[in-house]
Amino acid sequence: MPSAPFQLWVDLPQIQSATRAGSTVTVTTASPHGIATGAYVQVEGATAAAGTSMVGVYQVTATSGSAFTYTAAGSAGTATVGSAVASLDLFNPQSNYAPADRNAAIYATTEGITMSAAGDGQTAQMSIQVMQDDTQPDSPWFNLIPDQARVRLYKAETGVTPTDADLYFIGTVSAIRAGLNGSGQGTVAEVSVDEVNSILDRLVVFGRTAQPRSPEGEGGFDRVSNVTTVTTSTDHGYSVGQQVKISGVIGGGTATFNGTFTIASTPSEDTFTYANTGANAEGDNWRTITSIALKSKSKQLVQIQITSGASHGLSSGDTVEIRGVSATSAKAENQINTVFTGSSVTKVSNTVLQVKLSSALDNVQTFSGGEIRGVATITPINAQAAQTVIPIVGGEDEGDAVRKVLAIVSSYKRSQPPVQRLLSTTTTTQIVSSVNASSSVGVTIPVGTLRSVLDSIVEIYGGQDTKERRYYIDLNRRLNYRLVDTSAKPSFATAPYKIVTSGIADPDTTTGAATIYPYDLSVNYDHQTTKQALFQVSAQAGAGLTKVVTYTESGFTQRKGSPVFDDAVDFPTAASNPSAQLQRAAKSYFLERHKPMLTGTLTLRGGGLAAHNALGFSAGYYQTGASTFALQKRWEPGQWVHISAENLGIAADLYRVEQVDWSLEPGSFMQIITITFNRRNPNELAAQIKRGGG
Repeated sequence: MPSAPFQLWVDLPQIQSATRAGSTVTVTTASPHGIATGAYVQVEGATAAAGTSMVGVYQVTATSGSAFTYTAAGSAGTATVGSAVASLDLFNPQSNYAPADRNAAIYATTEGITMSAAGDGQTAQMSIQVMQDDTQPDSPWFNLIPDQARVRLYKAETGVTPTDADLYFIGTVSAIRAGLNGSGQGTVAEVSVDEVNSILDRLVVFGRTAQPRSPEGEGGFDRVSNVTTVTTSTDHGYSVGQQVKISGVIGGGTATFNGTFTIASTPSEDTFTYANTGANAEGDNWRTITSIALKSKSKQLVQIQITSGASHGLSSGDTVEIRGVSATSAKAENQINTVFTGSSVTKVSNTVLQVKLSSALDNVQTFSGGEIRGVATITPINAQAAQTVIPIVGGEDEGDAVRKVLAIVSSYKRSQPPVQRLLSTTTTTQIVSSVNASSSVGVTIPVGTLRSVLDSIVEIYGGQDTKERRYYIDLNRRLNYRLVDTSAKPSFATAPYKIVTSGIADPDTTTGAATIYPYDLSVNYDHQTTKQALFQVSAQAGAGLTKVVTYTESGFTQRKGSPVFDDAVDFPTAASNPSAQLQRAAKSYFLERHKPMLTGTLTLRGGGLAAHNALGFSAGYYQTGASTFALQKRWEPGQWVHISAENLGIAADLYRVEQVDWSLEPGSFMQIITITFNRRNPNELAAQIKRGGG
């Protein structure tokens, strides 16, 4: 089997079904797929009776325009395909297709591919050139793929199931410019691809209109270690930080489940948690009645006092239901075995309730048996406001704030597999808290794009410690948010190679830190500085604040010899203390705009002699400890690279990788890798700029 050293995948139309008969799996797509026999297809997310044996990379036979088959070991059955997806490898060599099918093959050229990954939240543009020698009857291939189809590049041989560690780039199709090929029978398509960080501008952070919800039956409320987990009967749509009023839950021992609480987490679409101090307990569906007494009567009203065997946890005005009570008369049974609500329910004690009947009963009535339950309700507080602002309360650190934002996105995107394949809205391992919020300052951030909301959080917290932050989506689909200043710098470089400009380089070593000369190294100093600005901050209540602030007033060292140019900055966050928020906003702003900024780029071309770098310097051995080394399989944003270039004013030090651009040498699979470092520089670089002026 001919093999390419890379895989380039584009998603195919939605999988409608996947079934196995013997060793043959048949996949049917919801619309024509456009693939030819001999293609390599990756199937992901198909689960159920056949298990993961349907998942992987397979060479397929196209049995119709909307079905294909492949051979895989496993038992017969039908898969669950709600989140399944199939993708086509555009780098599959054409010789893997039968001669009769080669003209229909869809393939990418090595000359027409450029890929980028960004680590500063900005969107990098990518492109690929895709060919089809003979357009098939169903339609040109680019009319068959999903809107904004996912595109992925892996460093893996044809036919091998790739892993996350093999992934180089990920993005979505943004535009296609197609024309006829030379014969006029097929097409040449220039495909523009937006790198994955583009979805920071495509996801809007807003809450769904939250409605009252009902809990599930037994086990709807479960308190363990002072945290209550609520299971709702439908998707709740609530988000972290939102307040809900819970009423009518019976049980809980001496501590009630009822009250107004702030949602702490949303583990799934039908569960949420809140802090609730008390012994471990579950909410009861029904509570046994131990006694019923007729308290009073008149021509209009009678009160029945009901005692339960343990604390009921209910309050006056809650809705309760009674069933199974036996009485002296059928009239009495009918009136008591019903639902009571509002003013007809009064709490007497933790074990006694009184309910009011609508008509009098004979005072010689006797009652026995029966059960009582609260009709539980979960009602959101200020549900409409939750759609328009995101509250960051005093005392929450920035990790809390970012996780809250991601939870809001997750509440309405969690059930959308195409989004989850680009951004895991439930993974928060790369969100790192850096400072604590001042307990005296709370702010509300207007809803907007995920980027604009994260920018507001950077402004809020960057103004507290005067340290720079980055947020971006990494190759493992995780939202990263963390400091990038000196304190975040690791002890050793994490990139595949150390960049040197003198001495002897050894890129092939497997027992030391690999070193390499750059093909090209250049730096750019941006002197578009601002030293004074008019800041405007709105207030949560009352008047906002407008003030002119200079960079020295914000605590930065004075730099002489340049004109003082101005700017006007309007911050959308509304603060409970506008004065304190304005000071933080000014510090955050001047952190980047009062000093020159450094951008550096370097390019690596050619290949080494070792197996791991024979096709280019994307993989190399890096130092992990005082005398330990490991293989780093790819360049990616967020790594730290060691660079030494004194002639350019770059002292030997670690610099953060901000962007990686990748392409292939014309007519080959030899890689060209361009690294951008310190696009927005960490603080210590200002001291390394050896130019005068301010």
